[in-house]
Amino acid sequence: MKNPFIWATFYSILAALGQLLLKAGTNQIGKFSFSNFSEFLGLVVQGIKNPFILAGIILFVFGFFLWIMIISSFQLGVVFPLTAMVYIFVAWMSFFTLGETLGLINYFGMLLIALGIYFLLYR
Repeated sequence: MKNPFIWATFYSILAALGQLLLKAGTNQIGKFSFSNFSEFLGLVVQGIKNPFILAGIILFVFGFFLWIMIISSFQLGVVFPLTAMVYIFVAWMSFFTLGETLGLINYFGMLLIALGIYFLLYR
């Protein structure tokens, strides 16, 4: 583990993929809403049975342990700002895989995020 940028980028891509899998699963199941505990448990079971949601949960669990490994090896002040890349990755992945639209303001926001990461880490 020599390069924090590579590890934080890998973690961010993993987190973005997890978000996409959860979205794909909820697209299949429909809107999650409940008004009592019984309905909540039904949604939990329905979610766990969905392969996309289950894969997303597995990625998040794997990502949790990866994150523990990353922060035990690098300064938190260096790697944590890099995780803001997840917002850019989710926007791009949603555009290419889910057909979501990106407007000029979205591109500007991604530029601001990238600049923010740069300025936070500039030394």
